[in-house]
Amino acid sequence: MKPRGLLILLIILVLMNGVLIFMLVKKPHQNRGQRGHKGRNFLTNQLKYTEHQKTKFIRLDHIHRTAMMGFDEQIRKHKDVLFNSFSNNTINIDSIALLIGKLEGIKEVEVFRFFKSVRKICTIEQQEKFDEIMNEALKGDRKGPPREGRVPLPPR
Repeated sequence: MKPRGLLILLIILVLMNGVLIFMLVKKPHQNRGQRGHKGRNFLTNQLKYTEHQKTKFIRLDHIHRTAMMGFDEQIRKHKDVLFNSFSNNTINIDSIALLIGKLEGIKEVEVFRFFKSVRKICTIEQQEKFDEIMNEALKGDRKGPPREGRVPLPPR
């Protein structure tokens, strides 16, 4: 190999090592999982939950997130079938699209039930604040954390 080729290869390796060191130090792949906590903290802080309410909320949130991940996985599988069927004329595209739509509808109902459950653990004063937060969110006047940390909103 020519000296110039070795120099280019060396520069590429140094850059790759720099990226690897950055990833090991900053750990951006681990920070992704913490985004949901911002939304959780936003609601618990805004509503000034007691420790008992926080415990109930975290339990509801865990159940909700597990259900949503299950729906997302099912939707992803149906979409994989749909988009891998370009050359397959035997697959009924309409029925797969209806299944995806039905699952999306079920997800929306789950979001509504989650927020209804969250509202139930609130005091009357907290319920009033909760209603304000939901109304502002529905109008698009979001004063909460950035998009990646927001709690899923109920359907309009």
